[in-house]
Amino acid sequence: MAVDKNKIIAEATKHVQKGAYDKAIKSYEKILAEDAKDVRILLKVGELHQKKGDDKAAAAAFQKVAETYAEQGFFLKSVAVYKQIVKLDPDDVRANERLAALYQQLGLMSDAMAQLQTVAAAHEKAGDLGRLTEVLRRMVELDPDNIASSIKLGEMQARAGQAAAALECFRRAAAYLKRNSRADEYLKVAERIAVLTPDDHALTRELAHIYLGKGDTKRALAKLQLSFKVDAKDVETLQLLAQAFRDLGQTSKTLSVYKELARVHEERGRAGDARAAWRKVQELAPDDPDAAAALGAGAGAARRVAPAHPAATPLAFGPTF
Repeated sequence: MAVDKNKIIAEATKHVQKGAYDKAIKSYEKILAEDAKDVRILLKVGELHQKKGDDKAAAAAFQKVAETYAEQGFFLKSVAVYKQIVKLDPDDVRANERLAALYQQLGLMSDAMAQLQTVAAAHEKAGDLGRLTEVLRRMVELDPDNIASSIKLGEMQARAGQAAAALECFRRAAAYLKRNSRADEYLKVAERIAVLTPDDHALTRELAHIYLGKGDTKRALAKLQLSFKVDAKDVETLQLLAQAFRDLGQTSKTLSVYKELARVHEERGRAGDARAAWRKVQELAPDDPDAAAALGAGAGAARRVAPAHPAATPLAFGPTF
């Protein structure tokens, strides 16, 4: 036989007036036994638990209300109840996740991101790296320009041995940072990419160029050493090496690099570039006989002279390299 809702509500109201909250809750539970999704009664039960100071029980009752509203398509009402739940129980990760999903469904992306950040922080605190990775992936999908999330997701994937996925995140972040002229942050991300792609020699030279621009010549030389080992005749690498040694005041090494650069240009038939390199030599050492011979004799004679001078032998840099 169906319960008489009105009679039970009147009974529960009398209990509430007397402060007998437990008795009132038991009365309402008779109705819920027949209709577990009666949101009006669930809200009353939740409010009574709040009055008792039992926030966990109140949150559980409100959870059913929020779920019911969502099932019925009342998303804004569901959001309002979930917000009440997370106030009662901030550590309820499931409620925070559901609230984020509802915000996303309603197109409230900034609110969804804020909620996902709360969820991510909870998983990180709990040490649940798997679920943290999933939440970070959702955040990146929701907002690809959220660089902090991309980088953090990349770090997580790199630690998990997922190099390809990590690179995708780092490269996305690096492109955004470069596009927005955030040089220092770009450098940090580019270094992470370099660790995962040691064969990316174009990136290695780029990093060397950046470090030279920042006046960090030692780091620049460390990068240039890697590039030089791969291709000792790469013109850009030699130019950067010359700049690095010149910045360090190592004139003899600077001269050796410029002479090697001149020889490489001569081998490739670039007479004008070869003469420019020899002029660099002459600027540093006006009495250098190799430069005098090359510049005095002209491009053709320079090619004949080049093999005889010391720069024609492979460069070998000492410990300072």
